[in-house]
Amino acid sequence: MKKLIALLLALACTVGRAQGLVPINAEAEALIHQGHLFQAQGKYKDAFEKFSAAAQADPVSSLPLSSLAGMLLRMSQQMQGDDAAKLRQQSEGLARQALQMHASDAVAQEVLRELSDDKPLPLHEPTPEAAAALHEGELLFNQRKLDEALVHYERAAALDPKYSVAWIYAGDCFYFQKKYAEAEQRFRKGVEAEPLNSQGWRFLADALVSQDKPGPAEGALMSGIAAQPSQMPNWIKLNQLRSMSGFPLTSLNLVRKASAELDPATRTLHLQIDPSLKSLDPAKQPDAGFWMSLATQRAVEDKAAREGKASVTPFATEAEAWRKALAIADQLSAKGGGELQDPALKTMQQLAKADQLEAALLLLQYKESWRAEFETWKTAHPEGVRKFIDAYQLRP
Repeated sequence: MKKLIALLLALACTVGRAQGLVPINAEAEALIHQGHLFQAQGKYKDAFEKFSAAAQADPVSSLPLSSLAGMLLRMSQQMQGDDAAKLRQQSEGLARQALQMHASDAVAQEVLRELSDDKPLPLHEPTPEAAAALHEGELLFNQRKLDEALVHYERAAALDPKYSVAWIYAGDCFYFQKKYAEAEQRFRKGVEAEPLNSQGWRFLADALVSQDKPGPAEGALMSGIAAQPSQMPNWIKLNQLRSMSGFPLTSLNLVRKASAELDPATRTLHLQIDPSLKSLDPAKQPDAGFWMSLATQRAVEDKAAREGKASVTPFATEAEAWRKALAIADQLSAKGGGELQDPALKTMQQLAKADQLEAALLLLQYKESWRAEFETWKTAHPEGVRKFIDAYQLRP
């Protein structure tokens, strides 16, 4: 239930603002509003029909597809087994298709993040009364009855002061009316109640940008990244601000090119490798050696974790696998195999040599199961997020 609530809040907070960023015509936008209303009521068949009609009304907009992806993911959280897996696969396909149409579609980005991550963001789980009040507000908000929705959102916040999302929803009511100062006030209350609400920081940044306050907006986005680095919309918005000032961020764009699974019965290693690696000798070429090593080590550790025999945390496992794989790449290079060819791997190699491997993994490859180490790193490096970004000008 807690994971489902976290998912619903993440996607619901994203949808409305995305419609202000991703191009869409008026007819399709109205249909999407109707679809979200049906979705909030649990009427998935009706919602599907509205989202599908929106896709026909505006074939070039990504929002109908990402909205469908979000709904299918929501439905999968209420199922098990093959049915859930099938819905998740369909959700992923729609989200990737949406991103091909519009790379900044925040809904699609959040869907993929939820699909790839292994734990939800540890946000406060509201009281049943507060959750019910927010749900009533959501139904009204999707009908654009903003003043009425605001009453329910603020009632939800009063019923549960730790419920950050209630304040953020309230801020959205003002944001859609272009009352940015009032929106800012509510967004601030949300992130003060729960600093880990990454989307709250992003929405605060939106309100600040709308008031021509780029400096504070950048600070809010830094806080959003510090809350959960895997939320891509924060990085995209930060890059937009940095680009305006002449200091754009470079996307690491790390694509894993090998994965493996260790059969528990036969202990046979089943490798899946990218076609670009199939012609390379992992005993000689550094890129192939790196990916084979990383995949093999992860397969062994994943098996140990499934059996309850893991000796270290998921992040410690990942960091050690990277160190060993990079060491193998270095050895192959020293033996005449040449340098790493993948630009992302070369960047990670350089960061490791600068003693920044831990920071790079935490910020550029973050998983929620790494939360404990991330919080420890932030405590040890209070300005670590900003310093890393300023020094290396990188984003995931």
